[in-house]
Amino acid sequence: SMASCAEERLAMTQAIMALAPKHREIVLLYYYQDMTLTEIAQVLEVAPSTVKRRLDSAHKALQRKLEGG
Repeated sequence: SMASCAEERLAMTQAIMALAPKHREIVLLYYYQDMTLTEIAQVLEVAPSTVKRRLDSAHKALQRKLEGG
C-alpha cells in the first residue's frame, strides 16, 4: 500500500539521519546524489577503501535500526 511505502521511506530517512555524520554523508552522496565511491573519495579527500568501509558500516547500522535492533 502507499501508506506502508511512505512509512518505510520515513523509517529509512530517520535511520539515515541517526547514522554517524561520516556514515550519513556517504550514504547521502552514494544513494541520493548517485556518486561513485571514487567520486565520493575525491570530494571527502579520503581513500576509496575508506569510503567503501564506511558505506559497509552504514549498511550494517541501517539494517540494525530498520530491523528494530
